Amino acid sequence: MRKLLFVLSIYLLLLSGCKENSFIGEIESRKSGETPEALDKTIAPSGGFEAEYGEKDIRDEGKIEEKIIRTAYVTVRSSKVKESYDKTLLLVKKYDGLIVNSSTSKWEESEEAVIEIKVPPKYFLTLLDEIKNIGEIESKNISEEDVTEEYYDIEARLENKRKVRERLFDLLRKAYKVKEILEVEREIERVGEEIERLEGRLRYLNIKTDYARITVTIYNRRIPIIEKIGIKEGFIRSFQFSVKFFFGIIWFIIILIPLFILIIVLWLIIAWLIRRRRHRKMTS
Repeated sequence: MRKLLFVLSIYLLLLSGCKENSFIGEIESRKSGETPEALDKTIAPSGGFEAEYGEKDIRDEGKIEEKIIRTAYVTVRSSKVKESYDKTLLLVKKYDGLIVNSSTSKWEESEEAVIEIKVPPKYFLTLLDEIKNIGEIESKNISEEDVTEEYYDIEARLENKRKVRERLFDLLRKAYKVKEILEVEREIERVGEEIERLEGRLRYLNIKTDYARITVTIYNRRIPIIEKIGIKEGFIRSFQFSVKFFFGIIWFIIILIPLFILIIVLWLIIAWLIRRRRHRKMTS
């Protein structure tokens, strides 16, 4: 009779498409002699199987820790990019930060350095404030995303899923028919996939909240010639350059035209010689 109840419970699961709580609840009901309907009545008001086991909520225990993703993007203008770059590295070391990535580039009179930093959240604003000492801050963009509620919600769901999986393993050890084993194993696999997904999300949130991220771009702007030498001097130099360019073109044309004429004369002479030679061959 006990074996028959076990098989019927699994069959009811296939027909109804219930989740793991109903699946386990029906099978467990056979041990206490309760019908599935009676079991639902005793569990449903308190929130189902997971509520029966007690959902762990750290927030209710006064152990809450804020989980906030902090990021910032800062652009700094400096006439000495290398010096500012070195100062930034010292700041990272001072506040126990890490260099995620850094790059420098230089072209003509312009230079740029980009540094991606990870720093403990408690030093986030302090380090941002000290960046003003490495150069002139042109732009600053700060964002904070509070994921505390999501984090602890996932943590509680994850613990409940693990308890469900443990119950399924207990049922698997008691199953003796191939069909029963396959059904329970499929349910274990499904719950396992949900656990992996929740664990992955928790890892991602931990990585993002354990460190704040700051991207610092340091550069010097190329100074236009007008700023360097003044409007009057710039106009004079531009005029001189235009005159030189004009006479350069004239000189090029003076050299090119005789050369072009010489090429045409040589081509005509060669063509005339070739025609004359052909004419002689035809007459002979």
